[in-house]
Amino acid sequence: MCRFRRSLAFWATVALLCPAAARGAEPIQLFDGKSLAGWTHFLVDPNVKMEDVWSVKDGLLICKGEPMGYLATEKEYTNFKLVVEWRWPPEKTPGNSGVLLRLTGPGMALPRCVEAQLQHENAGDFWAFHGFKIDGEPGRTVRKTHEQGGDVTGIRKLKGNENKPGEWNRYEITANGDAITLVVNGQELNKAHACEVTPGKIALQSEGGEIHFRRVELVPLDGPPAEAAPPAPASTPNEIVLFNGKDFEGWTAFLMDPAVKMEDVWSVKDGVLACKGQPMGYLRTTKQYTSFVMKLQWRWPKDSAPGNSGVLLRVVGQDKVWPKSVEAQLADQWAGDIWNIDAFGMKVDPARTNGRNTQRMHPSNERPHGEWNDYEITLSGGALSLKVNGLEQNTATDVEQVPGYIALQSEGAPIEFRDIRLVPLE
Repeated sequence: MCRFRRSLAFWATVALLCPAAARGAEPIQLFDGKSLAGWTHFLVDPNVKMEDVWSVKDGLLICKGEPMGYLATEKEYTNFKLVVEWRWPPEKTPGNSGVLLRLTGPGMALPRCVEAQLQHENAGDFWAFHGFKIDGEPGRTVRKTHEQGGDVTGIRKLKGNENKPGEWNRYEITANGDAITLVVNGQELNKAHACEVTPGKIALQSEGGEIHFRRVELVPLDGPPAEAAPPAPASTPNEIVLFNGKDFEGWTAFLMDPAVKMEDVWSVKDGVLACKGQPMGYLRTTKQYTSFVMKLQWRWPKDSAPGNSGVLLRVVGQDKVWPKSVEAQLADQWAGDIWNIDAFGMKVDPARTNGRNTQRMHPSNERPHGEWNDYEITLSGGALSLKVNGLEQNTATDVEQVPGYIALQSEGAPIEFRDIRLVPLE
């Protein structure tokens, strides 16, 4: 009877610590030991085939390390416990690689994701690319801009715990809601919080050194919904919250049909500012701004077709469709373009400009419809920079320096906004 009671207590503990295990969730073998079934890839050299970099032999998944890229699951996962076993091959110099989590967006050398680092002697570090939201202990967390990774956040491990090159190592990665934990060879070395919660692929990097994998196993976990709660207001002393998440305080509207009220087009619910898209017009601030860093999030609702919208900067003159301003484009798959409205003075790259439109620098890096995107707009004197999901997509210089309103367009399709804030610049 005592043994039976201990058994009940044991399983109760398991249920608390690992709900998926208590339900008997079956592990998913992402690597079957025989083939590359269930995987796709990206390589910076499109002429190189997946099989030229990745191969399977004697139950091992072998990566040559060149060219740079990754092997990614065909399916997406949000909350899970992932076990990865890896080694640096015997008699070869260990190099760099990583396990990429919640990978979204277009393929690139360092895609938008969180990386559980595998670089030799650095396993247990976190790196998050292109503005992917993640936070950690202040003394171990760094933020910087990287040529390939955009806005990057790194969280250093507590200590090293790798086995010698040639020996096998074990990663246990738990991503559940906004928390991600890294365990290397049985020791917890890192934990991140305030992580972006979004479904994404899991990937293994090709990053310069041959590396072997033999076990890639995933157990799904029940976690919070994929959509994270709106971010808490930042603590920047001079930051201005343009949208308070409750009402239209600080905003007014212009619509082509004067008989239509602002509330018939724009609404606020659960911290989200929703626009129906018809009739044409815009919601604009009641105050004017000249130089600032502005951040906002937008998405196309899942239940409607994506369309067109934009953020109008330094709006001056008569309210009309469309007023003299600089438009930071939001049209589906074209976010990051610049439109010059009413001959607003500025200089742009002529190689990317056709008439009033200056196309973005890189292919679209917008997230799937229904997911939130990040826009960071810096207008400092005559210099304009547009970042989409952490990647700088456009710039302009000699922008006409006048105080003007900021506006959100109603331009034919439902769109939603949240977390709209601004820091004035001298």
